[in-house]
Amino acid sequence: MLKSALLVTAGIIVGVGASYGVLNRASAAGPAIYNVYEASVKDVDAYEKALPEVGRLIKESGGVRVAGGFDKSKTMRGAPVGNRFVIVRWDDMAAYEKGQSMGIKAWVDKHAPDAREIITEGVEAK
Repeated sequence: MLKSALLVTAGIIVGVGASYGVLNRASAAGPAIYNVYEASVKDVDAYEKALPEVGRLIKESGGVRVAGGFDKSKTMRGAPVGNRFVIVRWDDMAAYEKGQSMGIKAWVDKHAPDAREIITEGVEAK
């Protein structure tokens, strides 16, 4: 019985230590980066045919689409929003830059040269 209790305790300590190490590595890389992308797409059919390519690039570089799409955003105040508005999250600036160099920048330049893109750092939830 004592041996089992010691093994369980040791397992918990190892698990907590591993979790702590993973969390510290993630926070050491920097804050999450959110890429806000807005475009006024004129040829929706052609644009939609090209979307799988950029979706693959986002996924392969560690990005996750967290909001948006076609006509899913609504202006509440200020200038009207384009018909394509998307927010993508990357773990840090290095992951965002990796995606850009893998081809996301070239894809946007080709398929939506007038798009507006903004990146911003995420904030820690409290």
